[in-house]
Amino acid sequence: MDGRTDRRRKAAYLFWRLFNPVARPFAGYVPWWVVLETTGRRSGQPRRTPLARGPIDGSTAWLISVHGERAFFARNIAADSRVRLKFRGRWRAGNAELPPMDPEIVTRFNLYARTGPRTLGIEPRLVRIELIVP
Repeated sequence: MDGRTDRRRKAAYLFWRLFNPVARPFAGYVPWWVVLETTGRRSGQPRRTPLARGPIDGSTAWLISVHGERAFFARNIAADSRVRLKFRGRWRAGNAELPPMDPEIVTRFNLYARTGPRTLGIEPRLVRIELIVP
């Protein structure tokens, strides 16, 4: 990785470290954001991450990890697939997985989710959540 890409990646990381605490209270209520709750792979504590909402088809929700498998929540999913998703003010339990990128699903995300990570030298990953119907 060259120095320019490394600087852009660090700047993006800093931006999200500052933005996520501000966005967290609104995420899960506004229609374009959700909150994904995973279990910390080391601490065992709940970890909440505000994310841009992807398509939701019945009991399947799609998110995108723009930082690929390096995202903390993606690592937590790899260790324990049980998650909760807050959408429109309600928590829903589910099981998550990190399937390979499917171009048909990716086209349903916004432009940043589709292309932004690649400008930082990161390959994004899809997150598929099978919601448990109450």
